[in-house]
Amino acid sequence: MRHLFLFDVDGVLVDARGYLRALQDTVAHFARRMGVGDPVLTEDEVRAGEAHGLTSEWDSAPAYILTLLIERLRREPSLALPGQWEAALETLAARPLPLPHPDYMALVARVGARRVAFGETSHAVRAVLWDEAQSLPAPQRDAVAVILDALLADTHNFNRAPITQYFQHLVIGSEGVAKTYGVAPHFAARPYLLEHDVAELSPEIAARLREAADTGRIAPAIYTARPSLPPNGSGASPNGYSPEAELAQELVGLEGWPLIGLGQLQWLAARHGAQTAQIVKPSPVQALAAIGAAVGPETAALEAAWKFHTTGNLCGPLASLGVTTVHIFEDTVGGMGGVRSAVESLRASGVDIRWQPYGITPATGAKAAAMAAQGISTYRSVNDAAASALENVLTTR
Repeated sequence: MRHLFLFDVDGVLVDARGYLRALQDTVAHFARRMGVGDPVLTEDEVRAGEAHGLTSEWDSAPAYILTLLIERLRREPSLALPGQWEAALETLAARPLPLPHPDYMALVARVGARRVAFGETSHAVRAVLWDEAQSLPAPQRDAVAVILDALLADTHNFNRAPITQYFQHLVIGSEGVAKTYGVAPHFAARPYLLEHDVAELSPEIAARLREAADTGRIAPAIYTARPSLPPNGSGASPNGYSPEAELAQELVGLEGWPLIGLGQLQWLAARHGAQTAQIVKPSPVQALAAIGAAVGPETAALEAAWKFHTTGNLCGPLASLGVTTVHIFEDTVGGMGGVRSAVESLRASGVDIRWQPYGITPATGAKAAAMAAQGISTYRSVNDAAASALENVLTTR
């Protein structure tokens, strides 16, 4: 039997303090620019958002910021708001009005409830915020509609998403922005990923995993929504691809392992005229590609995932899996759901495959509750989960 080990990055291999801090500082920056004070986004609120599917800060940052915008407008219905984002910020800054702390918990719960219907998280965010905007007078509502479209239409496109632009300056630093996106940085910044991230995977467990992979007892892959470089062997230019997943691999000592991150999916989407956001987890496409990449080349795995998802035909690495168990180490039910859906689809096509989930969560909180609702066993750390999985593999061979 083959044992595939798929590892998420943030909240699993890495304590993503850099992303958390960058998200908090991005929200605080635009709150100050709106003149609404500095309502601090808490870690509990961020983790609750992740539990409800807001796993990309490119989606969650505008959700939190635009909630502040709507709350501010409710307090001054007569305010004439321009429909252009920068002009709106200047208008609001000229009339400062501190706000009480928003109910972000209710916001993320509403977004989570609508994600399935809308597919893309940013579209669910827009729908929820548009519902909130219905209480505004018509002129403000019209301006908000234009702003929502501008900020949420393509949150994963650096050139079209001003909030994502600011966030990326913090995450990869100004030099990283210049190198990755080929633009002059808007301001100087040190990369938060280097300043604040902490490895969760211990050197001992990392060594055991590498030894198990090198001897063929497991077939590993990294499965993450982090931005990343294009797939190995593709020959694609790295321009526009931010190597954030690769930085995490280096931090935890798993360099060289197959990787299916946002960059690989960006490459695949460009080849087939698709939207990257539509094939990133919880879409099964990313999970299928990660399963394939654990046993074959990244490019072949990506193409096989696309073909199976769109036609139902097995090819490439997915056609040669054999008897397989997919061990998935994740901290969100959304990421788990993508793997479960992929496995169920493969099984329905005749592949002898099953999955074994390992939820990495605190003992209590929104993530733990979401895992429990799905009947998923949870572990306090990836080290405990990986040790348990390795023991199971050794005893079942």
